[in-house]
Amino acid sequence: MAECCAEAGYAETQIGDVLARAGVEPDSFESHFSGKEDCALAALNKIVSETLARISMAAPRAGDVIERRKFEVKAILELMAARPAFASLLYVGARQGGTARMHDSYESAARVLALMMERAGDAGGRPSATARAILGGAEAVVRQELATGRAATLPRLLPDFVYAALVPFVGQREALRQAKLAARVAAEEE
Repeated sequence: MAECCAEAGYAETQIGDVLARAGVEPDSFESHFSGKEDCALAALNKIVSETLARISMAAPRAGDVIERRKFEVKAILELMAARPAFASLLYVGARQGGTARMHDSYESAARVLALMMERAGDAGGRPSATARAILGGAEAVVRQELATGRAATLPRLLPDFVYAALVPFVGQREALRQAKLAARVAAEEE
């Protein structure tokens, strides 16, 4: 479903195309899903679950909040680069071409991420609007990268996203320092 939606858009995706790509018979599909929207919601839930699992596995259990945020941002960017069709369904399909239920599913996931960011800001007493604003900007950048076929380059945005995620909570100097550290790590991994 994610691959078909990434290629044709949710509205143009036909169940027959999904079945052919997956090698699934209509009876089998109907035993799992009530229709196209239900299948798309399952795909959305899969990428959200993978994202949350990747974040929880990647982030250090102990240590400071800054290090956890850096690991979380890195994990999200790497997953979106590795799963571009799912990323497209999440950031484009659910937001721009999907159904109200798909949009609601996306909004629920965005609220979870905003709450995670708010944890970083608890010490600074920043309002939740700050976390949502940062996520909105990051989402716009990710959507642009996906729309232009540059999903594989998402991990290169790590320094920028680390800076944006941290600056309201730790200040410009520390956020810039952390972004430079993230850039070094990213360069070493390439």
